[in-house]
Amino acid sequence: MRLLNDRASDVIKKDMILLQTKFQMKDEVLHALVQKAGEVGLISDETLFLNAVLNREAEVPTAIGYQIAIPHGKSEVVKTPFIGFLQTEEEFIWTKGHEEQVKLVFLIGIPAENENNIHLKFISQLSKKLLDEEFRNQLIEEKNQEKVFKLLRSINVVS
Repeated sequence: MRLLNDRASDVIKKDMILLQTKFQMKDEVLHALVQKAGEVGLISDETLFLNAVLNREAEVPTAIGYQIAIPHGKSEVVKTPFIGFLQTEEEFIWTKGHEEQVKLVFLIGIPAENENNIHLKFISQLSKKLLDEEFRNQLIEEKNQEKVFKLLRSINVVS
């Protein structure tokens, strides 16, 4: 497994940033992000990875407030740790029976052999960054992929 540096830029790929999507359901969002991860070559099997994400989601829904969900899956089909980002035009209920509305989704892919716990570090740092209302609003409103990429790269994975 390759060594990771301490910045989100190592795991966030510009190709994994999807903006202004019209999705209104969690399954559509997850399918789109997983399909993109397959196209980019970050995973070797889309179905197995999607199942890992859905199984994790079934344990505890990953909507965290602030219109954000951070679904993640740990699987041997993940070639390298990655973070995908999807922004929707309209917010929607992430999980039926829960009230959390979501507009920003961060999909985290973790190799089965994950010694660095990159997902826990990123979730921790992202949560801190999302306390900044200006940062959240930029992610919600920005329509330029390059600008969103730069914003996300500013998140330090290691504190």
